[in-house]
Amino acid sequence: MNSWVVKRLYAGALRLSLGAGVLAVGTGLLGCGSAKDSLILVGGEPIDAAAIDKDPLSVLPSGVLMLAYLDAATLFKSSLGGEVDTLVGQLVPIGRESNFVASRDVTRIYGGVYAMQGADFCAVVQGNFDAEAIRRAADARATTMLGVPLVKSRYAGNDMYTAGNIGFVPLTPRTALAGNETGMRRALDRIQRGKLSRSMPPWMVQLTETQGAAFALAGDLSGQAAVASAAQQVPFLAGLKYVRVLGNFLSPGVNYAGTLTYGDPQTAASGAQALRNVEQIARVASLLTSWGLGSAPQMQVAQHQSEVAFTLPLNDTMARMLLRQGAEVLKNVAVQR
Repeated sequence: MNSWVVKRLYAGALRLSLGAGVLAVGTGLLGCGSAKDSLILVGGEPIDAAAIDKDPLSVLPSGVLMLAYLDAATLFKSSLGGEVDTLVGQLVPIGRESNFVASRDVTRIYGGVYAMQGADFCAVVQGNFDAEAIRRAADARATTMLGVPLVKSRYAGNDMYTAGNIGFVPLTPRTALAGNETGMRRALDRIQRGKLSRSMPPWMVQLTETQGAAFALAGDLSGQAAVASAAQQVPFLAGLKYVRVLGNFLSPGVNYAGTLTYGDPQTAASGAQALRNVEQIARVASLLTSWGLGSAPQMQVAQHQSEVAFTLPLNDTMARMLLRQGAEVLKNVAVQR
């Protein structure tokens, strides 16, 4: 990663108090695993399940466009924990009927966005999973938080549980896949072929490992026609190549520090201007005022050659609203066939 990008991200992170330590939450397994539970087949050969637990990124399919990391334990301890509990409950379509409570059982999530058969996604969720309780709920076709029954099927030697178009595959007592069916199937194909190795660019992985960051997002959007099309509605996307974002859940609610990389300085200047666009900010401020959410967030923007760095704090109220909208979008995706 460009050294200026690193310094800029780190400086922004310090200003946003990202220097605070990441909280670590460790809980015991929900059930004692047997010898069989400690092994998983990779390429037809049994390996210790701990290998997947230690390197969850190795499970994600190749060809990732956007890689995200979330320290879920820290988020659940924040003021936004309640909303996120609902959101994760929709990403992982199981609940109390499966002895699962997201805020108790999920500690971290790695997710990828792909363009396989459309807009596909696959996530590796880590925490604690009661496989037997999940099986019982699926056999009973228990209704999930999505409002549709949990259905059990078999793919690539693994039990797959789906609710609508969103699924869940327990891999070990501590690690599970989640996502839409296409994304999960590609991950399971990878395991079946014995490809237990990281397939994403090292710079993406390095961003997810940033000390003190509660979440991270790294994206390679170069050559994506959908981005060029979206730029008509969101001007700063025009010519955007790479995205790097870090953040935390400290006061005032959610804090972002990121860098956008464009193809050349001229395009970057246009992107920076789009972010600063007074008219857009005024419209947001007017909207926020009409909703009683206070003033518009104060974004700081700085351009350096082909890169645009920014910081953005969101208060609790605004962050909650965005989370609810995200949960609604995800629910609509889940119930589609």
